Amino acid sequence: MPQHFPDQIAQAVERASCVISATELVRPLLRFPELLDRENAMRKGLAEQVQARSMSLLERNVQIQKLHSQLLDEERSRPAAPADTSKPSPAVTQWRQSSPESCGRLRGDSGACY
Repeated sequence: MPQHFPDQIAQAVERASCVISATELVRPLLRFPELLDRENAMRKGLAEQVQARSMSLLERNVQIQKLHSQLLDEERSRPAAPADTSKPSPAVTQWRQSSPESCGRLRGDSGACY
């Protein structure tokens, strides 16, 4: 019996909405929540383009990875947080690591690539 996988193109907007909802849980824990807001805004826009078939899944993954890297660089360049909040929580660390560079190299068909 053949396996059936979700259609990442037809469900791109729905999947992006799900990821955005999930990341809202860690938003209050972030030092710079506006960086997450920027990533999620781009995620939504790219999903709309993918679903409209004006962008490939691979290009979406590459764009998300580029933005994620830029946002991490921006976060690192900002002044350090006060001592009591300088160590990120495990949830924040997990979110930061959730967009691996290799995701864009997987042809965009990995279940972990959004």
